[in-house]
Amino acid sequence: MIAVSALDANGVKAPYSNYGAGVDIAAPGGSTASGEAGGILQDTIDPETGASRLAAFQGTSMAAPHVAGVAALIRGVGVEDPAVVAAVLKQSARVVKGDELNHFGAGQLDADKAVKLAQRNNLDVKDFFRWLRDNGYLNLRFWFDGGVVALMPKIAMVLGSYLLAWLLRNYLPMFSLSLAGGLVVGSAGLFPFRGLYLFDLPQAPFRVLGSAIPELGSAIAGSSALSPVFASALIPFILIALFLSHPVLKWGAIGSAIGVAVCLAYSAAFDPAMMVLGDGAIARFSSR
Repeated sequence: MIAVSALDANGVKAPYSNYGAGVDIAAPGGSTASGEAGGILQDTIDPETGASRLAAFQGTSMAAPHVAGVAALIRGVGVEDPAVVAAVLKQSARVVKGDELNHFGAGQLDADKAVKLAQRNNLDVKDFFRWLRDNGYLNLRFWFDGGVVALMPKIAMVLGSYLLAWLLRNYLPMFSLSLAGGLVVGSAGLFPFRGLYLFDLPQAPFRVLGSAIPELGSAIAGSSALSPVFASALIPFILIALFLSHPVLKWGAIGSAIGVAVCLAYSAAFDPAMMVLGDGAIARFSSR
């Protein structure tokens, strides 16, 4: 059992609160003596209408739940013994000097210090993995969710690029690494990178690495709307113009043109988002 006295908004004993030898700790109980602004706001039931409403209250009935809530936080980090929970609450409380009449007991409740004190010498490997699990770090979707979400359309774009190249193989040499790279970069990009998450690192570089050529214009901003400048024949045309005379790189440029064509065809059919032009028929077909 933990006996709790009530504090008002100024952190002193509320006028209605008991005090003396039985008090263990003090917690916010509020005081509406000067109006509702000094009370503890809670979601309650309006007795006249039966509807939910917010109202300000005062009382040790407000103070005791604050202590119970912090006790639950202490339990949450693995402290199971009730006596130890009570000890952590008291040892972490903000001590009030000159408390001759024991208004505050061990002091004022401090949730932050209580949890930190409970964690000290009480964490092991299981707690670490529980923390990883509870925060989603062990879920693969946390690390790759951007790639997973885009998996099927991206695969469809890559397969479409290879299918188109196969149809045109009479005009192309046998598949080379350069051509295959151009097909991937033009149609889907290294899309798993878009969902890769490394703690405390900016996501923009991963979005750029994982984007196809038509998506580069909106990759840094993280928008799903394509830029008309990139979602067009402009970039493949420049690549072909630059590398047409190169015996290897020209096939990468040609592959990028095929890949971009498939990416834009797929986007026109299933993903109408286009910067500036909106999402109507003009956005879907005019610049693609």
